[in-house]
Amino acid sequence: MRTGHRLSIVSSLAVVAACGAGTALAQSADPPAGSAPSFDRAAGSPGVERAAGDGRAPSKTALKLKGLKNGDLTVGNEVTVAGTLRPYVKGQKVTVLLKRGKKTIEHKKLNVKPKGKSGKVGKFSYSDKLIKPGRYAAEAFHDKNAVLGGSKDSTRRFHIRYPDLGEGASGEAVKVFNRLLAELGYVNDENHKYDSATGRAVLAFRKVNKMERKTSATPDIFKKLAKGKGGYDLKNPELGKHVEADLSRQVMVLANGDKVDEIYHISSGTPATPTILGTYNFYRKDAGFNSLGMYYSAYFIRGYATHGYHSVPNYPASHGCLRNPIPDSVHIYNWIDIGDPISVYR
Repeated sequence: MRTGHRLSIVSSLAVVAACGAGTALAQSADPPAGSAPSFDRAAGSPGVERAAGDGRAPSKTALKLKGLKNGDLTVGNEVTVAGTLRPYVKGQKVTVLLKRGKKTIEHKKLNVKPKGKSGKVGKFSYSDKLIKPGRYAAEAFHDKNAVLGGSKDSTRRFHIRYPDLGEGASGEAVKVFNRLLAELGYVNDENHKYDSATGRAVLAFRKVNKMERKTSATPDIFKKLAKGKGGYDLKNPELGKHVEADLSRQVMVLANGDKVDEIYHISSGTPATPTILGTYNFYRKDAGFNSLGMYYSAYFIRGYATHGYHSVPNYPASHGCLRNPIPDSVHIYNWIDIGDPISVYR
């Protein structure tokens, strides 16, 4: 074989080999559909792999609820929305939404912190005390960025549970209950205890809302208060700072214009000795007890007055005056000024 011919054959084989290598490289740059993608390390983020396609590692967001009992949240307790983000990358944020029905009531942007010592998982959490009734749920999502892809998760729905309450009860639920009563004007000590002051406030609430007249509270009463319902609608707001006494419901209201200040349970005159109806002005005040057992009296016409008394039943029992509970009497007396109007009606 001639030398020139041999060189020609070798050159041809080299060209074929080079072409074959080029084809193989081209095929490896675009893997078949369904094959696993290759990863490389994300710059500046040791241990985090990026997808070769878009340069981001896939992320996973997971949520759970803490603080529930039998699937629901007792009012006054705290619910915690706790979540994880995988993998952990410094500087990431997650958005948490708290929803009641379809309405978003909280929108929180939370920093993701490392969970545990491995540094592979991130964590975040948000806590709240919920009062209003409804179907609640939480959602969380991580927006995709240069390092991590987007992901999201949501919790199941839960409701607020309202307990039965009565004198002697105590705790966070009672504190919430007392605050809700006070916000509508039903006077109590606004603490953690369901004491006699709370009982009187509940009796006044029941009277205003034409319920059975007693001092214990049902879950329905608690739920109504949580909605901001059950207050008193004033009849004479044009009187400015004034008192209204509703004899049909046996309550007395201290008001500033169209704003209810305080609501008290009272006992007015019996059918044989009825309380006078109409609008009058307070003209005299007597501190302390008098000979008839009237305590801190404020008179509005002749011998008719509002005053404290040792017995204030939930029905008309007086000789014509408006009896109020002795623990409330000094405050009522001090609130009323000479000249203030009082409207007495049924």
